[in-house]
Order: sequence, then C-alpha cells, then structure tokens
Amino acid sequence: MGVVSSWLLSIACVVVLSVLAEFVLPEGQINKYIKVIFSFVILLVIIMPLPKLFGKEFELRNLFENNQSQLQEDYLYQVNLNKLNSLSEDIDRQILEAGMDKVVVSINSNIMSQSLEIFGVYVDLRDIKFLDKFGSPDKTKAKLKINEILDGFSILKGVEVKFNEN
Repeated sequence: MGVVSSWLLSIACVVVLSVLAEFVLPEGQINKYIKVIFSFVILLVIIMPLPKLFGKEFELRNLFENNQSQLQEDYLYQVNLNKLNSLSEDIDRQILEAGMDKVVVSINSNIMSQSLEIFGVYVDLRDIKFLDKFGSPDKTKAKLKINEILDGFSILKGVEVKFNEN
C-alpha cells in the first residue's frame, strides 16, 4: 500500500469514527464538543504528511517537549534573577545603613545556570557620599566596611571583590 493510499485510508477511518460517534451520542452540548474534537483530529490527519513531503520531520510530542524545557529555563532564569535583585537590594540597603550613599555595587553572575553562580562583585566608589553616621570620609575605612557587609552574605563567600575609586 502506498503512502498516499494509507494517508487517504487514515482520513476515511477518522471520518467514519466521527460519523459513528455522532450517531451514538445524544444531541446536546457534548455532541458539539465531540464534533470539534473530531474536526481537529481530521485536520491533524490531513496535515501530518505535509512536513515529510517537504523533507522535514515533525512529531507532535516534540512540540510539547521543547516547550516544557523552555518553560523550565524561563523559570530558572526568573528565580535566579529574583535572587540577584534581592541580594543587590539587601547590599545597597546595608551600605546605606552603614552611612555611605551613592555606592554602586555590580554583581557579575550567571543567572541561566541551575543555581545562581556569582563570579565577582565590583564596587564603584567614585561618587561615594559619606553620611554623618559613618564618621570621617575615609575610602579605606569604607572599603573595609563594604567588605564586612559583603562577607555577611553566605552566597558571596570566596567571591572576588574589586573596588574602583578613580
């Protein structure tokens, strides 16, 4: 049996099943839904051989598997991004509470990994403003205090911290 004849036989079988289902089921809402479902199945049976004609492989389950992995990647990205934003906000808040303002903290990380990976922390002290509660405007003292604050976060243990003062 050729490819075309088996395709036509598949279409005929689905149409016959839909007609039988229409006779067996009573009139009403369910009958309408069954007609829609069989219409969708007939449409799938008709278009399934088309990708093979154009030399492309197409399987319906691959459509859903790729979508699921994309959803997992999007979820991991969002979770890690939320962690990173929360960490940045906590660091900024603690630095401000310590009496320093206008300190820019940048965290170099990989948010696409399974868990948040942090490679380094860069602290820009060029525009630092010392508040009254910090005391003397000493950048060396500020660097020590910022290092102390960063060491308070377990996720930043062992991460290289670089300062820019120029």
